[in-house]
Amino acid sequence: MIRLLDRYVFRELTAPFLLGVGLFTFFLTIDRIYQLTDLVVTKGVPFHLVLQLLLYMLPSFLAHTLPIAFLVAVLLVTGRMAYDLEVVALKASGVSPLRLFMPFLAAGLVVTALTAVLTLALNPWANTAFQRQLFTILQARASTGIKDRVFNTAFGQFVIYVEEVSASQVGLRGLLVADERDPKLSRLISARQGRLFTDQENRRITLRLIDGAIHESDVGDPARYRHTTFALYDMNLSVESPLKSAPRIDKPEKDLGLFELLYTARDLAGQGQIATPHFTEFHKRFAFPLAAVVFLMVGFPLEIRARRGGRSLALVGSLVIVVTYYLLLTTLEDLALARRLRPAVAIWIPNVLFGVVGLVLLRASAVQVPREGASLFRRLRLGRRRPAPTLGRSVRRSRARPFWAPRDSSYLVDRYLLREFLTYLGYGVGVGAVLFIVVDLLRSLDRYFRVKPPLLYILEHFVYRLPAALYEGLPLIVLVSTVFLFLALSRQHELTALKAAGVSLYRVSSPIVLLAFALSAGSVIFQETLLPGLNAMGEEVDRVKIRGQLPRHLQRRTQIWYRSSDARFYRIELLDPAGQQMDGVTILEIDPNFRFLGRLDAARAHWTRHGWEFERGMFREFTPEGSVEAVPFTLTSLELEESIETFTQSQQPPETMSFRDLRDYVNKLRESGHQVEKYLVQLYSKLSFPLIHVILVFVAIPLALQWPQGGRVLGIALAIVLALGYWVVTSLAQSFAKADLLPPLLAAWTANIVFAGVGVSLFLRTRT
Repeated sequence: MIRLLDRYVFRELTAPFLLGVGLFTFFLTIDRIYQLTDLVVTKGVPFHLVLQLLLYMLPSFLAHTLPIAFLVAVLLVTGRMAYDLEVVALKASGVSPLRLFMPFLAAGLVVTALTAVLTLALNPWANTAFQRQLFTILQARASTGIKDRVFNTAFGQFVIYVEEVSASQVGLRGLLVADERDPKLSRLISARQGRLFTDQENRRITLRLIDGAIHESDVGDPARYRHTTFALYDMNLSVESPLKSAPRIDKPEKDLGLFELLYTARDLAGQGQIATPHFTEFHKRFAFPLAAVVFLMVGFPLEIRARRGGRSLALVGSLVIVVTYYLLLTTLEDLALARRLRPAVAIWIPNVLFGVVGLVLLRASAVQVPREGASLFRRLRLGRRRPAPTLGRSVRRSRARPFWAPRDSSYLVDRYLLREFLTYLGYGVGVGAVLFIVVDLLRSLDRYFRVKPPLLYILEHFVYRLPAALYEGLPLIVLVSTVFLFLALSRQHELTALKAAGVSLYRVSSPIVLLAFALSAGSVIFQETLLPGLNAMGEEVDRVKIRGQLPRHLQRRTQIWYRSSDARFYRIELLDPAGQQMDGVTILEIDPNFRFLGRLDAARAHWTRHGWEFERGMFREFTPEGSVEAVPFTLTSLELEESIETFTQSQQPPETMSFRDLRDYVNKLRESGHQVEKYLVQLYSKLSFPLIHVILVFVAIPLALQWPQGGRVLGIALAIVLALGYWVVTSLAQSFAKADLLPPLLAAWTANIVFAGVGVSLFLRTRT
């Protein structure tokens, strides 16, 4: 029996553990899909190189998701065993809770070993390989980083504007290059043509300018100016990472192997240098894998004594345990890095503390509950139990209703299906909220402990961000709820009974489809009314209250480039929306061959009701013969089409705008010469995204009926696969739109068209 019990526990743990690993890893990596597909489609990077980048990211994600997934699996399994009285039956058979704990402990040690392999060996290698692979991609494929009619900033401290890029990405026409390396020198280079060469062997990118001029002026003394023409001019460019939200290795100790890390730490300590980060990283690699065991020691005795709550209690318990552990670990790690605690003490305290609490709870779980108390509790519990509602019971109860109640059986079926679907939907919203909080905390804990905002601000962050996250995750919740509902109808043979009574699958599905349409309509209303405000307030909390910055519309910005027309460019050193002024202003007037016609440099520009006032500057006019005529001024007024709002609104996030606001914003960007394909896709997505609820219902119903004996684990796995497929198709379409290979309107609707076709086709082929 003992071996049978161990195998039983292992089998029960496997499915929720694997599902948890896949689910948490999916949510951690979903935001990388668009960037990776953008590398393949837009930047021409081979798919196998990008796939390697994703594989190099996974070890760092898995090191966090393995312990958390194991905790969720333990709480789910132990909670179910307690709820189904299996624990009571095992006690009656002489199996104590401590003996039941043994297979869980063995599984926890396996997870600990897997996590240790990641933290001790695989993670440092993966971090190094990721950086090396990314560097190779940047150097080999950076030539595709230049886009026409866009201020390209991916080349270090060079800003490059190109009027037209050839199809081969080599020939360029109409160039304006700003060298921002020296803040005391304004250096602008214009050229009629250009060429871009990539030297893969020497890892160097060269920009060759043809038929142009170099304009240099002293920022402190505008009278000093040098104008040099050239026929040929070469520039070497550096390239920044196109994967900006990928894991950045800003701590060099994370790249070091275990022995190299220890050797470096001791060497730094011997030289009298700071070695605390290295010793902290060394202890973390050993302490962090034990999180699975300490999670088990705390979660197992808590859940095994809980007779009610089920999956909801398991998820809430997981959230509390994980958040408490990581809060404590991050706090103590900050103290260690500040050299207020020894690294070994700071890193191992959470494991020791959780281990002690776990031992106390395990000891308490081994003590038998008094028989009288247990008997009373069992009587109360059984007295409160209610049988699960089924279709048959719903119909039988309806016969006892008053005469004015509806008696049409089809309406009873509709109400029953809607009630069950809304129940699954409610559980899904709760699970989605917990997942968002856990994942968001995993990403933001380091920042919170570095900035140390009040707890109220963190709560406000979740109040504003959670509804937006649930809005984005609602299609997945609808998908899972639909799969669960029709799996339950098939397994309990209720769908067969309905078909035998003459109710077709189309009629059974109609209330769910109508509810999906209602959810889509509600999503549109929410998107156009509440969502922009919630996103704006959430951004204000994150930016202003937590990070201590000014609001976006009042925040100062530096080194701004803006094109207001085909012939006019603005360069602003500092934009101060609160003071209604700009410092270090340069206005350029150019001809179609990108030769300077006029240039205005001013120390400051102030916005008034009557227009712009410029202070302490110089106006230069360039003649066709190549001479420069300069006119200094102390204070002058100019009537320009651009106001202060033109520059303050040029960086407004699309998430904080409704459809009409974003449409007007796109029109302004298009008129100023900026690339708008990305914003057009987001604009049209505001129309296409809400309809995904209905489309996924049509996809989920026939797929759920393909495996009538499948359980909820299969349903969740099926939903994840469908959601992943949808996001992959969406990301690919958006990348094709950015590469001008697909119209933005079609890119926004591609995923809906593909999945609607698949769903309707499967739905029509299903036996009704």
